[in-house]
Amino acid sequence: MGQSNNKNNGAKTELMPGQLGLWSLMFMTVAAIYPMAMAVSNASAAVSYSGFAAPLVPLVGALLILFATVPILEYARIAAFAGGYYGLVELGFGITTGKFLGLFRIFYDVFFDSLTATAFAYEIYTTFYVLFHYEISGWILIFMTIVFLVLMYLFTVINLRITAWTNNIIQILQIVILIAFSIYVILKTPYNSLSAFNPYVAPGGLSGFFLGVVLAGFLFYTGYGAPLYLSEEGVEPFKNVWRAIAYGVILTALLGVLTMYSEVVGIGPKNVSSLSSVLNPGLSAYVPYLGLIAGIIFSIIAWLGQLMGGVAPGLGGVRDIYALARDRFFGERFSSWLVKINKYGVPGNSALLNLILGIITTVIVEALMIYYYGLPQGAFYALFLSGSNVVAYWFILHLLSDFGLTSFYYKTKILFKNIRNILVAIVAPIGAAVVFLYSFYMGYSSLPEPYFGGFLFVIASLIFSAIYVAILRKRGARWESYITKKVKLE
Repeated sequence: MGQSNNKNNGAKTELMPGQLGLWSLMFMTVAAIYPMAMAVSNASAAVSYSGFAAPLVPLVGALLILFATVPILEYARIAAFAGGYYGLVELGFGITTGKFLGLFRIFYDVFFDSLTATAFAYEIYTTFYVLFHYEISGWILIFMTIVFLVLMYLFTVINLRITAWTNNIIQILQIVILIAFSIYVILKTPYNSLSAFNPYVAPGGLSGFFLGVVLAGFLFYTGYGAPLYLSEEGVEPFKNVWRAIAYGVILTALLGVLTMYSEVVGIGPKNVSSLSSVLNPGLSAYVPYLGLIAGIIFSIIAWLGQLMGGVAPGLGGVRDIYALARDRFFGERFSSWLVKINKYGVPGNSALLNLILGIITTVIVEALMIYYYGLPQGAFYALFLSGSNVVAYWFILHLLSDFGLTSFYYKTKILFKNIRNILVAIVAPIGAAVVFLYSFYMGYSSLPEPYFGGFLFVIASLIFSAIYVAILRKRGARWESYITKKVKLE
C-alpha cells in the first residue's frame, strides 16, 4: 500500500493488525447474531410456524447455517481481507464481479443498520408498552433510531480494542441473563415437556416446522460473518477467524434453544400461540415469573445487546467501504478521503459515510411505514421490512460468494487435488445453493405488502449495482485488487 500512502500525501491508510484475538472475534459473531433476538423478536416468527417445537428452530437453523457456510469458513482459512465476501468473489470471478458484489453489499449494510436501529427503538417502544402501558409517539421512535445510529458510529471510530472489550462485557451479560432467567423459569413452570423437541407438534407438522427454520432460524444467524471484515485487524486471522465464526454460531444456537424452551414452557402449550402476536415475547413469558424489576433489567441488557448487535456488523460495513476505497473504486479523490485511518487506527471517514447512508435509509423506511400503517403496526413493519431485505441481500451475497470459492480453486488447479477440496468447494456450495434457493422460494414466493415492495427494491439495487459497475468498467476504471495480496494457500 505504499502507492496508496503516496496518493494520500502521507496520511495513514493501513489498518492495524493484531487488535482482536479469538474470543473478541467470537463475541463479534455473537453480537451480530444477537442472542436476545430469540427472546425479544425472532421468537414471534419461530412460534408462528413451529409452535411448541420452536426451541428446535435455532438448533436446526444453526446446523444448516454451518453447512451452508463451509465455503465462507474455508475462505477465512486462506485470506484475511477487510472487504469480506467481495474478496472471495473477486478471486473466483474477477475484479469487475468482485467490485459489483462490494457495491451491492453496501445496500445490505445500510439495511442492516436500519434493522438494528429500528429493533433498538422497537424494543424500547414495546418495553414501555408491555411494562408500563405507555405508547411512545412515532417521531420519538424515529429520533431514538437516529440516536442509536450515532452511538453505533461512535463505537466504529474509537480504538477497536475498546469497542471489542465493551462488546465482550455486554455479550457476557446477555449470556448470563439469558441462562439465569431461562433456568429460573424452567424450574418454576409446570409445563416442562420433551414434546418441545418434537418437530411434529408444530401447527403444520414437519413442513410447518421447517418453514419456521427457514423464516426465523436463518434470520437469527444473518450477521454471523462479522469477523471476516475484521480479519486484517485480528491476531492470527487464518487460524482464528473461521473458529470465531463457528464457535459463535454454536454458542448462540445453544442459547437460542434454552431461551426458546423457557419461553414456550413458561407460557404453556395451550397458550404458546399467543407469543406469535405479543409485542415482546420474552417479557411476556418471563415477567409473570420474575417480576417487574427483573423485566426492567432484562430490557436494559437487551437494549445494550441490540446496540452491539448493530456495532458488530456496522464495523463490517465500514470496512467494506474502506476496502472498496483502498481498491480505488470510488474514484481517486473520494477513495483517498475514505481510506484515511484516524488517530485511533480505524477508517473514520468510511464510518461517517456509513452513518449518513444508515440514517437516510432508516428514516425513510420508518417514516413511510408509520405514515401508512400508524403505530404500533408501522414500527413492526419497519423492523421486519428491513429484516426481510437483509435476508434477501444475504442470500444473494452468499450464493455468489460460495461459488466464488469453487471458481478460485478451479483457477488455481487445486479443486480436484483431494477429497476435502471437492467437499468444501463443490459439494458444500451446491448444498448451500439448494438450502438458500429453497429458503428464498419459501420466504419470498408469496410476500405480502410491504415486504414485496422491499423485495423489489432489493432486485432494483442488484440491477443498479451491476449496471453502475459495468459502466465504470467500460469507461476505463482502473481498480486495484488488494485481495490478491492477502491470500495464503496451503
